[in-house]
Amino acid sequence: MNVIDTRLPELLRGERALLGMFVGLPSPPLVEMCGHAGVDFVIIDNEHGPAHIESTEHMLRAARASGVIPVVRTLESDILRVLDIGASAIQVPQVNSAEQAKRIVAAAKYPPIGMRGAAFSTRAAGYGFFAGDRHIADSNAGTAVIVMTETRTAIEHIDEILAVPGIDAVFFGPNDLSFSFGHPGQMSHPEVVAAIEHGIARALAHRVAPGVLAVTPEDFHRWRKKGARYLPMVLSGMIGNALRATVAAAREK
Repeated sequence: MNVIDTRLPELLRGERALLGMFVGLPSPPLVEMCGHAGVDFVIIDNEHGPAHIESTEHMLRAARASGVIPVVRTLESDILRVLDIGASAIQVPQVNSAEQAKRIVAAAKYPPIGMRGAAFSTRAAGYGFFAGDRHIADSNAGTAVIVMTETRTAIEHIDEILAVPGIDAVFFGPNDLSFSFGHPGQMSHPEVVAAIEHGIARALAHRVAPGVLAVTPEDFHRWRKKGARYLPMVLSGMIGNALRATVAAAREK
């Protein structure tokens, strides 16, 4: 079995809305639970989460064992490391220009497509068991590149960003957008919603899969009907809500 799960780029080109889960806690068992529950992908959050590279690697193993596609939300400087340990996709925050998007694609792909540094002793190459042409082909075709547009500037340059070859999905972050548009924390503010809807329409026009945070199942279906196909929820929020509801129910007289 190849180390890398290469399903995501093809799924993003399809019509089905994919349900994902942000996993910000450095816990392989939580990743496995997401896989057993049947979500399509997990996003290991190395932007806001505390996971180190070793924890991330174990979470990637848990994803492979439970059949869920692992995405790593990573800073641009860490792209090579997370791909070498076996991430199926990278999701890079705060992408505001086509130039930045080009750098990200180049960092994620081996030559001649990009400029990713090559080492066949890595986990992604099976420590040499799947090295050479097979690993290069699987990585270039099967590693998804997801950019995050989270500012007014990004929305203003959305067509330029989406025109960059090699981008599989664009993710609109409603919380950061609410701050950028002057409505901190108001993710449902009409101006924020309008910006996301505009971004979704432009992504579909460029044949790039649009994605949005789905805080609730209702959000998932609302954005799905608008055309979004890459829709993660937040695992810590779901656990917190379940805990609150359980405690409240237990304390009822």
